[in-house]
This record gives sequence, structure tokens and C-alpha cells, in this order.
Amino acid sequence: MTTTTPRPSSTPTGGPRDAAPPHGGIAGWCARHRWRTLFAALLVLAGTVVLLSGGLVTTKPDDQLVGDSATAAKIAGAVDFGDRPTENVVLTSRSGTFTADEVAALGRDLRAAYTGIEGVAAVGDPALAPDGRTVVVPVALDAVQRADGSTPDGATTPQDAVGPMLVVTDRVAADRPALEVGQVGPGSIDAEVGEALEADFRRAEYISLPVTLGVLLVAFGAVVAAGVPVLLGVGAVVAALGLTAWASRGITPVDQNTQSLVLLIGLAVGVDYALFVIRRSREERAAGASVVEAVTTAGRTAGRAVVISGITVVVAMSGMLVAGGMFTSLAIGTMLVVAVAVLASATVLPALLVVLGDKVEAIRLPFSARRAARRGSVDSLWGRLAGAVTRRPLVWTLAAGGVLVALALPALGMRTALPGAESLPKSFDSVATYDRLTAAFPQDGTTVDVVVRAPAAASAQVDAALEKGFRAAVATGEVAAGEPQVKTSTDGTVHVLPLPVPVDMSDPRLGTAVDTVRADVVPVVEQALAGTGADVHVGGSAAVTDLTRWLDDRLPWVVGFVLVLTLAVMTVSFGSPSLAAATVVLNGLSVGAAYGVITLVFQNTWAEGLLAFTSIGSIAAWLPLLMFVVLFGLSMDYHVFVVSRVREAWAAGVGPRDAVRLGVARSAGVVTSAAAVMVAVFAIFGTLSSLEMKQLGIGLATAVLLDATLVRGVLLPGVLALLGRRAHTGPKWLPAIHH
Repeated sequence: MTTTTPRPSSTPTGGPRDAAPPHGGIAGWCARHRWRTLFAALLVLAGTVVLLSGGLVTTKPDDQLVGDSATAAKIAGAVDFGDRPTENVVLTSRSGTFTADEVAALGRDLRAAYTGIEGVAAVGDPALAPDGRTVVVPVALDAVQRADGSTPDGATTPQDAVGPMLVVTDRVAADRPALEVGQVGPGSIDAEVGEALEADFRRAEYISLPVTLGVLLVAFGAVVAAGVPVLLGVGAVVAALGLTAWASRGITPVDQNTQSLVLLIGLAVGVDYALFVIRRSREERAAGASVVEAVTTAGRTAGRAVVISGITVVVAMSGMLVAGGMFTSLAIGTMLVVAVAVLASATVLPALLVVLGDKVEAIRLPFSARRAARRGSVDSLWGRLAGAVTRRPLVWTLAAGGVLVALALPALGMRTALPGAESLPKSFDSVATYDRLTAAFPQDGTTVDVVVRAPAAASAQVDAALEKGFRAAVATGEVAAGEPQVKTSTDGTVHVLPLPVPVDMSDPRLGTAVDTVRADVVPVVEQALAGTGADVHVGGSAAVTDLTRWLDDRLPWVVGFVLVLTLAVMTVSFGSPSLAAATVVLNGLSVGAAYGVITLVFQNTWAEGLLAFTSIGSIAAWLPLLMFVVLFGLSMDYHVFVVSRVREAWAAGVGPRDAVRLGVARSAGVVTSAAAVMVAVFAIFGTLSSLEMKQLGIGLATAVLLDATLVRGVLLPGVLALLGRRAHTGPKWLPAIHH
């Protein structure tokens, strides 16, 4: 249990107050009542598995939208346009152009090929592109898809219906080697891209566990000791997913990426927290303590660091609640998995370690004893480096800080966007076909939609108004010329005018086009509909611009919230405002460096071959905010653990600078191992096909690597040495939480 008492500025945290309480606190209680604790943990885990079996209720894509474009999407999604989802068969001549007779013949052949095929409702007429090289034949599927991309319960989805048609398309391509034949539409994209990305995530999830176990085997040198953190991490993820599933049904639907993020964060922190406690328990056992004493001491020291770190991580993740919108469910999932991991490390882990006893050292690897003997020595690599840093702390601090600032500088040129099909791997057939379709028919690519809701009696007047609006849009130069193609709902109350914009969704010119439509086109339509009671909104690809700007606007608020709360948590936890301020600055440098690295890598083309991606010149708009809260929280793991070991040495009477050297040396092994686990797990996500997941994985892996080496190995020791006693003391009136 913890108490809050005032502490004079000259009194360090430590000394007699750090002695083990009579009953050893929570860890001691769980160690003594180990079977009761483990049985309760199994019941809780079983309960969360039952909750998870009900599945997660996920949000629809349009639920993430904001502003005027969200209103447009809701209006269009609430009515029936009578359209069936359409697949486009795209045929491009490898040499020369099509004649009118050849186009007519293709139309007849394809109508015969697709008519009567299961899942096909109708085959349209062929259309020849202006360049004469590409013919497109629309094929309506026997499926249902609303304007917001959803399908009513019980109805056939485009992905379910498209299979037989894809088989025919492959046969058409094989019969016409002189043509490049492909198919693209909501069904084929979901069938290929969706399944490939889902397979990517499954592969990442399957690989992450053996990779984590391999790193822990090297860290502990014993199979059983390595398996315990993995067991705790997986248990925390399962329990958190069960609770998240319950929240998705009873509180709010969750984002589709919540499950992957919970796995990513949960496995990382769950393994790290268990690693900290197990390593400290082994140290105490090697020093002669009994099993229960070793576990109790580990809970009182490393366990306290885990609790402080976990609280700070939860605080950081709660910053997503400040952002709201699409981040609310991500915040719920990540906060739950961190809280569960902390609780498991404080209760289940001590009980499990006592049950295992010295069997935790079972099945040792060769040479592990020799490596363990060197661990924690001041003569180790990290110990010698810490000694050099503490002798000349200002020089080392300025040098390491300069490196991080240099890495962060490219972030000043970071451009964010929410990418569309251009970010998908070009190796996918449907993506390559989409590129050919939009090159030949720009109106089938990016569109800004003018959505009008009006009484059905005014339907003819709305059509006339939208025709005026289309001419005004073309006159701006932002919209491709052509003929207006207005879609009208079956009840005549909603009309949608797609305005083709010849740019990708991640192109910065899209924002200009959206602003122009709102400034120059909407007033024309509204004036023509004056007195009809019509509502005019702008949607379609405008949603990308609105959401990107919303995300950019939320970032400063989230940063401010997390910084202030982190400062408060660290001040109360360690009783030193100077240390808390240093924590905020160092973590900020880590995040800034990570921003700079992903900007340098992904906004340019030099790393495309190395990381297997095609640069779109921007960073996913949601990534800076998510990366900030995740990195700011996770970096506390190392920071709190190192500072806790330094504080122990100082409380034992060692001088401030020698305490830094001892603390860094004693914590270096566990910090290195923990970082290796995180880097490995995050790097796996950097291998996914999705550009956005690749950016997230590489960004997190790079940040953790920098944090565990340059920041915790050089900057933190340098700052602690410069602070001296101020790193351990504070004002008399400041309360400090301690055992």
C-alpha cells in the first residue's frame, strides 16, 4: 500500500522507509497467497475470454468523419440510390488504339461472358477513353452497398458476390494476350487488398510471439524464465481484448485497428513489466534472499517502478480521449491493456514466481551463467559509458542532445494526409487496374461531392441548380471538364454531384480544390435553390481534407494535456520537480527524433527499395498524434526503471554521480532486453504491406531504439549528473508517494 506524506527537501526517498513492510505489500500478500491469487487470475481471464467470444463491434468508416463532410456522408448514407455496387473491367491495348468496331465487339463478348454468372446482376455498355487505348465495361453485382460503404445485415456484400466474376475476368485476360485486362471495384479491392492486409496482420501476430520469446531467451538464459513474460503479455492482451469487446458493445464501437494496437502495445508493455520484476527477483535470489523475500523485494522496487511507469503510460494514452473522435476507442483499448499488464505484474507475477521457485531457472542456455556474472557490473559497456558521461556530463549531454535535435529537424517539413488507393502496394492487380482506370477516366478517381437534401417536389430544380454548380466548378480550373453525372435517391430527396478532381487523395492540392468548391460552387447551388428549404453540403474526398485538418488541430491539445499530467505524475512519484521537468524534455526529444526519422524516410524516395514501399510524399495524418501518446508513455518504462535504480544507490549513501553510474549499470541489461523486445515487435509491423502500418512500425521501432541507447545511456545519466541532489529532492511542501 502507498501513503502520502510531506517530505523535507533534504531528505532523500529511501533509507528506512525503503525497507520491506512487515507483510511485503501487495506483492508479498500475493506471494503468500499464491494459489488463491492464481485461481482468481484464471477466473478473470476466463471471464474476459467469454466477453471476447461475443466479438468486437467496430465503427463504420464514415463514423470517423468530422465537420461538413460528415454531415454529407450521413445524408447520402441514409437513403437508397437504387445502385448496385459496380465492378469495372478495364481493358488496355498494349499497342495502338481501339476502333469503334473493336469496342462494340468487346462489349458483346464481355456481355456474353459475364451474363448469367453467379453474383452478376447486369452488364453495362463499353466506354472508350479519350486516348482510345482503354475500354471500360461496368458490371453490376448482385449485392448491396450503401453510400457509406456498409452493407445491411443479412445482405450480400460485394466481396461475397465478386468471386465468380473474378474467375471469368482471369479467363478473359488469358484469351486476350494483346490486351492488359483487369478488374477493380468494391468487391475486387476488398477481396484482394483486404485479404492480403488481413493476412499481413495475422503473420505479424504469429511472428511477434516467437521473436519475443527468442529475445527473452537471450536475456534470461533460461527457457522457463523467458516464457513467463510472454505468458503474462499474452494474458494481458487477451484480458484487455475481452474488456474492449465488452466496452464496444456497451459503451462505444471501436475502431477497426484497435485489436492490432492492443496487441502491439500489450505485448510490448506486458513483457517489459514482467521482465523488470523477474530480473530484480533473480538478482535478490542470487544475493541470498529466500524465494518469497526475493519476490517481495522485487515487487517493492521494480514493481513500484512498473506501477509508476504504467500510470504514466495510461496518462499518455488518455491524451487520445482529449482528441476524441476516432481516437476514443483506441484510447480505451490501450489504457485497458496497460492497466491489465500493470495489475498482472503486481499480483499474478509474484504468485507465479513463488510457485515456480528456483525452477524459473530451468533449462538454461549455454554460456548464460558467464553472461549473468558480468551483468550489472560497473565495468560493463554501459557502466563504463555512464562513468564517462558523469565525469563530463555537460559535454555528453550537449552532444547527445544535438544528435536528437538534428534528427528531429526534418519533422519541421512534415506534411500529413490521409492517403487513398495511391498508398496501396502497386503489386496488387486491383490497385494497378485502378491506376489505369483513373488515368483513362479521371472522373472515376478522386471526387469532391456536392450533396443536396431537398423536398422531392423540388427534384427538377435541384438538378438544374447542380448543373449550374458543375459549370461553376469547371470554371475554377480545379475540376476536370465533362458532363455532370448527378445521382438521385429513389425517394427524390437527396442528390449527389461528383466533381472529378485530377489529384490523388494525399495530394496537397486536394485541400485547395475542396476549399474552392465550398467558396465558389456551393453559393451558386444555394442561390439557385433559395426558398426550397434545401441543405447543401460538400463530401466525398472532402472528408479527407476535413479529417486531416481536424487531426492537425487536435495534436497541440493532446501534447499539452500529456505533458502537464506527466509532469504531475513524475513530480509526485519521485518528489523532484527538476527530475520531472527533465523527464518531459527527454521524452519530447525522443518523440521529435522519431518524427524526424519517419519524415526523412517516408516523405522521400531513397528508402523505397529498402523498406518496400512507394512514397506518396506525406505521413498518415493520424500517425503524429498516436505516435506521441504511445512513445511518450512507453519511454517511461526505461526512464522510471533507470531512475529507480539510481535512486536506490543514492538512498544507500552513494554520491549523486556514482549513484548514476551504478544505477545505469544495474539497469542496463533489463533496459536493453526490454528495448530489444519492443524494437523487434514494432519492426515486424514495419514489414506489413500497408504504408500507414509500415510508417507506424518503423517510427516506433526507431524511437524505442534511440530511447534505450542514446537517451537512457547518455542523455539521462548526463542530466542526472548535472542535477545532482536536485534529482532526488524537492520542496518541503511537496508530497511524495513512497512505500
